[in-house]
Amino acid sequence: MDTAPLLPASIRDQFTRDVVYLNTASYGLPPRVAHEATLAVERDRAAGRLTLAFCDEAVERSRAAYARLVGLPVSRVAVGSQASQFVGLVAASLPARSTVLVAEEDFTSVTYPFLALTGRGITVRSVPVARIVDAVDPTVDLVAVSAAQSADGHVVDVAALLAAASAHGARVLLDTTQSAGWLPVPADRVDYLVCSAYKWLLGPRGVCFFAGTEEALADLTPVAAN
Repeated sequence: MDTAPLLPASIRDQFTRDVVYLNTASYGLPPRVAHEATLAVERDRAAGRLTLAFCDEAVERSRAAYARLVGLPVSRVAVGSQASQFVGLVAASLPARSTVLVAEEDFTSVTYPFLALTGRGITVRSVPVARIVDAVDPTVDLVAVSAAQSADGHVVDVAALLAAASAHGARVLLDTTQSAGWLPVPADRVDYLVCSAYKWLLGPRGVCFFAGTEEALADLTPVAAN
């Protein structure tokens, strides 16, 4: 397949031409510049030349790049290792007797952290993803869903979901692991935004970003178990 008409040379030349790769939804290919930077870090680590200051600078550059991508202040962006780490933080901060609405067959990183707390009084209600907007009602405290479903590619109407949640006083946790980089999301209106970088952001596994509104982030105080 001739990709010349599809991409500028500056982008096209960053990727291999040996194969036609169609599995970015599982694991994105690294651009050559990122691949070479990773190898350089490993060479420095093996030689004893890698410094903690360099690692800190790399994290800060990544935070800033993600903040620019989603249009948020870098002060509201955190970096971690995986989506479940941040979803778990949100789950642990929910008051007892909270109700969380999730989509059936959503990615386990979005649902399991809440299911793990049902013994603490958290109720998890699951509905087909196509009905998740209509299922938001006054009993729901948090909606947790992937913007694009990994199982079948279904894309949630994020604007409608945010409107429904706002109308009923619920917050929204949106996982954009399957959508960041190609699906525009009004990040400034999403209470909690989670994104692993190894798919459409073409990053490595073990990198995840977390962001949110100032009000929602201020409420992230894990509740002690009884």
